[in-house]
This record gives sequence, structure tokens and C-alpha cells, in this order.
Amino acid sequence: MEVKESILATAPFPIRFSRVLLVSALVGFSALMSGCALFVGSNTLKVPTVTITATPSTVASATTSILTITATDAATLTITGSNGTTYNLGTDGGIQAVKPTATTTYTAVATNAKGSVTATATVTVSAAVPTVTITANPASITSGASSTLTVTATGATQVTVTGTDGSSYTLQPAGGTQAVSPTSTATYTATATGAGGTATATAELTVQPAATLQSIQHVIFMLQENHSFDNYFGMLNTYRKKNSLNMGDDGVDYEVDGIDDKLGGIVNVNDEGTPFQLFKFTSTCIDDESSDWLASFGDVNRFDFSTSRKILMDGFVHTAEGYAKGCTANPSICSGSFTDLAGQRAMGYYDETFLNYYYYMASQFALSDRWFSPVASKSVDNRIATFSGGTTQGLVKDPGEDHLQQLFLPSIFEELQQANVSWKIYYTSTQGLCLVGQDGCTAGGSQYPATDFSNFAYSARYLYANPTGAACTAPTQPSSTVGDSSNSFCIDPTHITPLSTYFTDLTNNTLPSFAFIEAGYGNNDEHPGSGQSILTGQAQVANVINSLMTSPSWSSSVFFFSYDEGGGPYDHVPPVPGHSNDFTDTTLGSVADISQIAVNPDAYNPCVAPGGTPTIHCDLGASDPGANPGDAAAAQGFAAQLGFRLPNFIVSPFTRKHYVSHTPMDHTAVIKFVEDRFVGTGAHLTARDAAQPNLLEFFDFNKVPWATPPSPPTPVSAGSFASNPCTPTSFAPPVTATQTSGPAK
Repeated sequence: MEVKESILATAPFPIRFSRVLLVSALVGFSALMSGCALFVGSNTLKVPTVTITATPSTVASATTSILTITATDAATLTITGSNGTTYNLGTDGGIQAVKPTATTTYTAVATNAKGSVTATATVTVSAAVPTVTITANPASITSGASSTLTVTATGATQVTVTGTDGSSYTLQPAGGTQAVSPTSTATYTATATGAGGTATATAELTVQPAATLQSIQHVIFMLQENHSFDNYFGMLNTYRKKNSLNMGDDGVDYEVDGIDDKLGGIVNVNDEGTPFQLFKFTSTCIDDESSDWLASFGDVNRFDFSTSRKILMDGFVHTAEGYAKGCTANPSICSGSFTDLAGQRAMGYYDETFLNYYYYMASQFALSDRWFSPVASKSVDNRIATFSGGTTQGLVKDPGEDHLQQLFLPSIFEELQQANVSWKIYYTSTQGLCLVGQDGCTAGGSQYPATDFSNFAYSARYLYANPTGAACTAPTQPSSTVGDSSNSFCIDPTHITPLSTYFTDLTNNTLPSFAFIEAGYGNNDEHPGSGQSILTGQAQVANVINSLMTSPSWSSSVFFFSYDEGGGPYDHVPPVPGHSNDFTDTTLGSVADISQIAVNPDAYNPCVAPGGTPTIHCDLGASDPGANPGDAAAAQGFAAQLGFRLPNFIVSPFTRKHYVSHTPMDHTAVIKFVEDRFVGTGAHLTARDAAQPNLLEFFDFNKVPWATPPSPPTPVSAGSFASNPCTPTSFAPPVTATQTSGPAK
């Protein structure tokens, strides 16, 4: 073939031309003989065809339907919708996704020189199916009390609520609230009706006979120091699921609003711009932190305290950094030393590695992931507010640091005394930061009981200094009765007594109706700083609770355990009314906002100290939140912000197994519980404790789930590890960050 082509290429032109003609003729003849035409005449053009279908043909508003178009012999092909949409496809057709918000007819037009043809398909948009949720808060009441039903609906034209108690209510199409007071346990069904159909949801309201609360004869309350919920219990979900402790006796999976699902998405930045993510502590000891009034507002938003502030939760590292640098520059105003000058420690958390006892108890018994401290400030303020039912009467700082005299505030102890109800404060350490009975303690106030009850003027009836050795005023006795050989104070040991008496009272079954256990300040209270290991505090608490569970008092007692305030570590739940669920996972379901409990306890709001000198009702500094008229605290008082969430659990034979409550509360809810049980339903000290839930949702007085208490693990100690884990200078693994600041939803 190559030789012939070469010859042809070199032949003279006439010869080459004749051969080309011959070849062309042969090709043309061959084509005609085979029935094929080289050219198509206009008389062979066909009219186009087109089809169009929609799948599915009925959809909800703004959801997808697929148009399938097939065309033949088309020069152009267009699709138009009756809603004004237009699409151009290839001339053979194809597919097109559409999301109409109303019923729409789509027309396909195929065109060529022969003409045009059309086909149509209609996508019917059905009315949206209504949605509805209903919650009861509280979910358990005593007979005669009330609960509030909260209903939220979408796509409805009518919303009704009916109860198995025969009640019926009509709400707005978007839902609303309804107070109910059934006399027995009732189920309420919310029905939302709209053009798209009907939806229902139910909520059960348990009614406990009032007499069941009488099963509790002793309420014990203990507060340790300075840890936020995420700092201690943020990883509870992982532990609970791993150990099959997330399912309640009622078959419900109880989830905790923690940080296990947020570890990679939360970052705080320090003042130098260094970002820090959440990380697991490798040390049981860290430098101190602060959550005073200024710090607490700054944790929510570093530089804006106004009523219009954005809720960022971006200031924890900033606060920890500033506190460490300030204390380092002025060591006389702080205790302990500081090695973390970057503020990273604020983002650390613990898990069961160090807190094995706490994780076990919180998972076996019941806890709340919406338990806040009552005041956005430090320990003393919160302990005062706890005893008083929620008020400091305007103070946001430690009265001792303000150099104020004892305060004339109401207290749960005075209320119980007037009602002839027994009470006791068990103190663990002295004002000299010595454990009671510790030898060689010579610091100032070395033997005087450390109790925040001393901030109340009423406490002088039961405890006061006696430096002259004068005869004690009844019912007080010389302090030698509690081991102080110098008789430097007078004390009523039937109301204020060393912790050793608690163990004696357990053995003898002589606990009072209400007992408050003071922490071992400076020794085993778990307060960060000064090299104090959290393991020491956990061991102390385990001894206190385990002794209760093995005593004759167990069958009629409840032990409320928590921490006085957040202390400075990160927590992702804003303690701000209207925003407490901003960063809460929606899978937890409906969670009430804290606005229902964040009420001002009385008429005393924070105010600037006149001339800079604190008074018994005003101690704000000129730059503190609330000093500016535009600040949230100036406009809303103590209701502007609570203290942060706290670790907690409730131990009792009546406590529901593995239960987690999402009902907002603060420490004064325990005070309300004591009042309801021993003083009378409706009794309260302030508007704050009156607004608290009754806590009955935590208990089952009929089944008594823990009549036989569990056997908790021995708390880990420093000896449980290869080396002592108290290493405050080395507390974190290497941490990287990819975001700028704030929590992730």
C-alpha cells in the first residue's frame, strides 16, 4: 500500500487527476448501492418529540423533585416553570433538580425548523406537616403544687393540649405555656393541626403524694471549692456509655450536656493571640484561677459587659492569664505561685483517670447538668447567697476583703431555728487553715472554726471570739469543748461542731434534720493553687459519703454534693438568661432556659461603693460590671448573670438510678428543698429560692432504688500512678488549635 501511494504521488498531474475522479466515482457508486446518502435533503427533517416527568410528583415545600426530559430531533430545548424558573438543557434532554415552594407546572419545549412541541409535568407542593414539642417543668411535683407546660409548634393553625386528668387547653398556633396542677400523675398531649396534617407530643407530670417527702429525715449539703461542670464532669457521657450507666430504670438514655462532642471545636485565645483548645489535664495540681465578679462577666465576653453584649464564652484564658500575671506582680494579694502565665490551664478538664470515685457516684446516682452557683462571683459571696436563700444584699465581693462587719441577712439556719427544726454545721478546718485537731497549728485564728456562717450577724448566738476569756453566753460553751485548750472562743456544739461529730452522729443515728458540711479549706477542698491535689479532696468526700451509706442514717437521708462556684475553668453553657442553651446540642431535646430561676432575690442590686469605700450594700469598683449604666448588671441586677455550672450529684436511697436532670437550678434549690420538707411548702427566704425547682424529679420514693447502696471504687491516690501526678509546672500535653475563639454548637 505504501508503494502504490508513493507511485501515485509522483505520477504526472493528468494521470493523478484521472485516478482521483475514478476513485470518487467508485465511492459514490458504492454508497448508492449500499442505500446510504451522503447528503440529507430538507424533505427528511422530522418533527421533534419531547417528554417530561417529575419524581416524586408531590413534595414538601423547598424539597427536591427530579425532572427527567427526553427529546428527539430538537434544535433547542427549554424548560420553564409556572413559578418563573427557566432551565436550558441539551437537545436530547436530561435531568433537572427543582425545589418549588408552591405547586408548579414545568413545560418542556422542543423546537426545530419543522416546528415546536411541548410536554408538561406538575410538582405538587404539599402543606408542611406540623411539628410540636411539649415539656413539663418541673416534671415532678407534690400534690397541690403546679408545673408549667411549654409547647412549641410550627406549621400549625391550631394547638391544643389535653390531659389524662380531663383537662383541655387551647394555645396559640406557635404554642405557649400553661400552668397545670393535677392531683395525680397525668400525661399531657399537645396536638398541632395544620394544612399539612396533625402532629402530637406528650409529656408526663409525676405527682408525688405530699407525704412521700416525709421519708427523708436528714438533708446533708456539702460544697467543695472552685470547679466548673465541664472542668470535672464534661467527659461523663463517655464514661457512662462505656460502663453502661447511661440508661435509667425507666429505659431512658440519659445524656449529659458536656464537652465530649466539642473537644476539637472550642478555642480561647490569650492576650498575645495564642489559641488554646480544650485538653485533658496530666496533673492533679494546677495554679489558682479566679471567677470573681469582673472575671465572671469577662469570661462571657472579654470586653463588653453591656446589655447588648454578644455571648462568646471567650474570656477564660484571658482571665487566667491576667490573674497569674497580676498575682506574680503583686504576690501579697494572692496565695501560691504561678507558672502558667499564658492562661492555658483554664481550658483543661479531668476525667475518670483522676476522678474515678466522682465519676462512679455521679453516674450511679443522679446529677444535674444545669446546676449553677447563685452569684457570678467568688466563693464567699456564693456561700453567703446559699445560706441566705440567694441574697448578698448588693455585695459582689468578699465582705472580709471589704472590711465589713457581720451582715444582717436572713439565713436557712435562723429559719429552721424559728421553726424548731434541728440543724448543724460540721466544720473541717479552722481559720488558720488547719484541719481540726491538727497538732502544731499556730497560724492566726488557728483554732477558730472556718465557716461562712460567721459572715452573718445571727451566727454570734452560736459562735464568737472570746479573747478575754469571759464567761460564755448560753447556749455557747468554752471552746475547750471542741478541743481548743486556750478557750479563745465560745461555741454551741449542738449547732456548730467539728466534722468528727458527723461520724459519731452517723453511728448513733442522731443526724440533725439539716446538716451543712464545711470544706477543709486549704487542705482538702480541691481549690486550685498552692500544690493542693484534687485527689485529697476526692478521698475526703468519699469518706464522708461512704460513711453515710454504711450507717443507720442511710435509709432516711439525702446527700447533696456540689462546688461553691466555678473558680475560673472553662464551661460552655452561658449562665446568662436567654442564652443558656446557645451552645447546647439539640439532641438533648427541650431544655429550659435559666431565666426562670435567674431572678433578683430582693431589691438590692450591685452598686458602686461611694468614694471607693465599700458599704454593707455597695462594693462595686468604678470599672466593675454594673458600674456603667449601660451594663447588663446595672440594668438587670443579679439576674443579669448567674455563676457558672458546677459538678454535682445527689446521693440517697431514694435517688433515681443514672438520672440526669436538665432543669435549671442553683444552690438555693437545696435550701428550698429543706424548706419544703421541714418548714412548709411555699416557705422561702428570698425571691430566688422561691423560684427554684422542688428537686422531686431526682427521687423515687416508691421503689427506693438504692435501699441497698452500691459499692463504689476506692478513690485513686498519688500512689496509684507510676509517679506523683501533682505537677503544676507540667499540666498539659502539647496543644494545637485551628480556630480563633468561642464555643462550637
